[in-house]
Amino acid sequence: MAKILTHPYLQSLLTKLRDKNTKYSVFRDIVRDSGRYMAYEISRELDFKKVTVETPLGIAEGLVFCSDIVLIMILRASLPLVDGMMEIFKHARVGVISAKRIEEKKENNTIFNVVIPYERIPDVDGKTVIIADPMLATATTMIEILKRVKERGKPKKIIIATLIASEYGVNRIERLHPDAQIYTLAIDKELNENGYIIPGLGDAGDRAFGTS
Repeated sequence: MAKILTHPYLQSLLTKLRDKNTKYSVFRDIVRDSGRYMAYEISRELDFKKVTVETPLGIAEGLVFCSDIVLIMILRASLPLVDGMMEIFKHARVGVISAKRIEEKKENNTIFNVVIPYERIPDVDGKTVIIADPMLATATTMIEILKRVKERGKPKKIIIATLIASEYGVNRIERLHPDAQIYTLAIDKELNENGYIIPGLGDAGDRAFGTS
């Protein structure tokens, strides 16, 4: 099931990302900030253990983070998103996947071929795997990445972190990979004839890096 993060600050960041007038340098910084604060929210689902520490005046109980995390970035759009998440998950291992959707519609404008010319994924056995991609549109790329992650081993938990998802993409993930938990800031209802989310925010990679 997808979890929409409704914190007002995160939603204010999303509003700025949706605005077509937000300049690319600002857009990139906001994606990075969004990754940081999404990581705070995701950490609620991760593993901590109780400990005691000695203060200058006595003994106090506390918690320490003990999840073993693999962060997977999808080039290029997720670079700033993962950069922000790594500020929280400082000891995470990082996997890199280069994926490209082939713009040849296969079925109802929502099924596309995906080519992955490069991938480098750490060991995922028993780890919490967080796959970061700003947009979950048709979910075709994400489904291929989930397949490759599972070929590498058996994660303890799989989390998908995305800024905006489509209803169609969420439904595909929930049907084909029900073990994957989706965290997003919004779920938009529509996809256009090219498989892009409407209203969405446009192409996240182009808007973050000033390309078209």
